[in-house]
Amino acid sequence: MSRLSWNCRELGNAATVKELREFTKSVAPTVLCVLETQVHKSWVEGLKKTLGYDNAFAVSSNGRSGGLGFFWNNNISVSLLPYSQYHIDAIVIEGGTDPWRLTCVYGEARSSSPLP
Repeated sequence: MSRLSWNCRELGNAATVKELREFTKSVAPTVLCVLETQVHKSWVEGLKKTLGYDNAFAVSSNGRSGGLGFFWNNNISVSLLPYSQYHIDAIVIEGGTDPWRLTCVYGEARSSSPLP
């Protein structure tokens, strides 16, 4: 099983989609997470066939900020857990193996946040 997480910085751009499509065809990750999509969830989910996947789940961006997408094929079982605008959480089972947890996270860095 291979996994790929990519900060795509705008999945609404045709050049970005083309580059991602070419990369996923050459690497063929079992699970793909895209971060900072900057588009509505329906746009991200609509790219599943273009990227070579059977399934997709996405969280819409907040204007031109954030947005998450998660892609997988029917040969694995995915159970989505609670999600937010900052993460997608799932349990993944591939062929008779033990389940494992996948969490795709996106957030802005804060260098001056106080520690408790």
